[in-house]
Amino acid sequence: MSASHTAKGLDGLKVLELSGGVASAFCGKLLAGFGAQVLRLTREGRSETLSAEEQAWLHTGKHWGLLDAQQAAAQLQSLLAQADILIDQWAPGELGKLCGRIESLRAAYPQLIICQIAPFGQEGPRRDWQASALTLYAASGLMHCTGDGAREPLNAGFHLVETTGGLNAYIACLMALLRRERDGGGEHIDLSLQESAMENGEVALMEYAATGKLARRAADNHAMVPWRTYPCADGEATIIGGPIRNWLRAAAMFEEPELTGPQYENMGQRMAHRAAVEALMKPFLDKSGKRELFARGQAAGLAWSYLASIGEALDDPQYAARGYFTDVHDPQLGRCRMPDAPFRGSELCWQTRPAPTPEPAGTALAARFGAGEKTSRRQQTGAGKRAAEAPPLAGIRVLDLTHDWAGPHCCRVMADYGAEVLKVEYHKRLDGMRGGFPAKVNEHARFWQLHRNKGSAALDLRDEEHRQVFTALVREADIVVENSRPGVMARLGFGFEALRALKPDIILLSMSAFGASGPYAAYAGYGGTLEAICGIQDLTAYAPQGRRMRVREMDVTNGIFGTCAALTALWQRTQTGRGQWLDLGESETAAYLMGEYFIREARAPGSVQPLGNRDARCAPQGCYKAAGEDRYLALSVRSDAQWQALAARIGGAALDARYASLEGRQREHDALDALLGAWILTQDAAALAAQLQDLGIAAAQVCNARDLAEDAHLAARGWWQQLATQRYPGFPFRLARGGASLRTRGPDLGQANAELFARLQLVPPDLSPARLGTAYDLY
Repeated sequence: MSASHTAKGLDGLKVLELSGGVASAFCGKLLAGFGAQVLRLTREGRSETLSAEEQAWLHTGKHWGLLDAQQAAAQLQSLLAQADILIDQWAPGELGKLCGRIESLRAAYPQLIICQIAPFGQEGPRRDWQASALTLYAASGLMHCTGDGAREPLNAGFHLVETTGGLNAYIACLMALLRRERDGGGEHIDLSLQESAMENGEVALMEYAATGKLARRAADNHAMVPWRTYPCADGEATIIGGPIRNWLRAAAMFEEPELTGPQYENMGQRMAHRAAVEALMKPFLDKSGKRELFARGQAAGLAWSYLASIGEALDDPQYAARGYFTDVHDPQLGRCRMPDAPFRGSELCWQTRPAPTPEPAGTALAARFGAGEKTSRRQQTGAGKRAAEAPPLAGIRVLDLTHDWAGPHCCRVMADYGAEVLKVEYHKRLDGMRGGFPAKVNEHARFWQLHRNKGSAALDLRDEEHRQVFTALVREADIVVENSRPGVMARLGFGFEALRALKPDIILLSMSAFGASGPYAAYAGYGGTLEAICGIQDLTAYAPQGRRMRVREMDVTNGIFGTCAALTALWQRTQTGRGQWLDLGESETAAYLMGEYFIREARAPGSVQPLGNRDARCAPQGCYKAAGEDRYLALSVRSDAQWQALAARIGGAALDARYASLEGRQREHDALDALLGAWILTQDAAALAAQLQDLGIAAAQVCNARDLAEDAHLAARGWWQQLATQRYPGFPFRLARGGASLRTRGPDLGQANAELFARLQLVPPDLSPARLGTAYDLY
């Protein structure tokens, strides 16, 4: 899709980024890419914490200013007067030392949007705790479910927590901009990286809250069978037993008649006989290549792929056909190959410009930052003040035609923050999150979570009367979100041009597995499909030659990217009056989480290898068994001074001079792991984490869902939400002027049908279990 030359994107917005980590940098990158003027500010004398590849990836399109050590407060305040958004990932309280309390800043700059990002938020018992990528992954509950159940939990091989935080910060800023456009007021955003990351575990958290069931790691064994990567003739192939309705017609390719027999005809039977099913598959997999299996499975309508290395992903023909990668000349590294836009729009413009070189943040930079066209800021009126507590997306209507996880999560976030979202369901093929039994379609906790705050209309878009109902809904809608394979909506008569004829400024967000063009456009995909083929699974393993493990979070991060896309288009519509079609390929948004690794691999093929629970910049770093069943402590030692404090606490062999320097500790890491393992084994992980934090060391218990449900810090921040007698996971960020709320659980099937059909004097369909039939008895 080529953007119009008059497209505005985020043009005119002026953003200050107080550089402090990956999350703020990732948010700033997205803002800059879509047209905002982003000025990244660092303070003289502060060392850079990001690698050269991370800087080249995360700082594209920005300006870079240095704040003078003596004049930082005055320089920053002169820039704030011109800014629309301030992104702050300095340590909690550090901004206040320069500019005063947040309340004073908001009073001085009433239209400024202040987004503060911190490991555990701006308030609460753990506000000042130290954190690393490893300890944040542990504290968010995600690490507990990653890795082999017979071993220690495993860290994600990429910045999952911080990139999720950056995406949610981008969403929060756009929501605040949309509300400011409506009433003129600024905003204060409090984003805890722990809470933002917990979005990725929403289903496990909800299942625990509703049933007490604790999810835990089981290598790569998904509950459903087959649904993982399996060894094949030349690597590993991703063999997914879904869409479930297609399995039986595809199972014949395994050349094992027993697989198509009545004993394995539904998913429940295959789940009950995992070992037998996998043994029957093995001979065919052993003689077949991974790309051959990818093609054959997709031809049979199944969401298969293969485990691609990062180098293979760089050369993937789908990415090449869609121009996904671009070459940028970086001032430090020279030519860098990296992903271009995360998603595309018929009206959006994206620019990937090189990362900047610094210049003093004096008068000249302040003048240049203030130059150029400025986005409109409506003056806050009395009416605006009366509406100030309305949710940021109040008045926005969304039609959610999605299913499974990524698309529903995208729309759930909009519903939580005030949009009126109607889930449009095809009742002759139920959403898998409703389960496989007609009598229980309204009884699944995961569905309550993914579709909370939404309504439900059950429609068959091939039926003329149902089409009339849907047509009326489109005429009232702002956004339509769908995640069918490309072409499905057009064949139903509701492609973008048809929707635009009904509502000229409509926004259509299409979230397909591989995007709407290229050789894989018609292919299906789930999170496991995409995590394997995009290269991201290649980063997570216990050792460089170890088996690659899934982190299982791609569905949620892809959904969050969907929310980013929808709100970007919605903001642009406030500036241009035009809607647009958004083409989001989920393999592309998944791969977007590891841009720095693509840079490194392209520059030095084969250089990117999994580090397990270690890190090149920390030593020791690891996950260590503590007292109790399946209890572990994660810790990262990031300086010689921290090690000296820890060694003094341990005593004995820890005081050996070989461990005094980072180089020495890296060289002797195996010995340190053994030493730490013996010391930690008999101690309580939560208590020890708190003691190490008192020494200034990043440490955290590896939390499970029960730990998070009982967590005092989350309780102090009011994160868990209560609706009737049921608890629900909370929200990814807070807005000071009022933001998200939990109003209803996921709706009963067709809950809105009676009203919608009555408007047109039509008779709604019979949705009783007997009428739904047995086609859904898939489990």
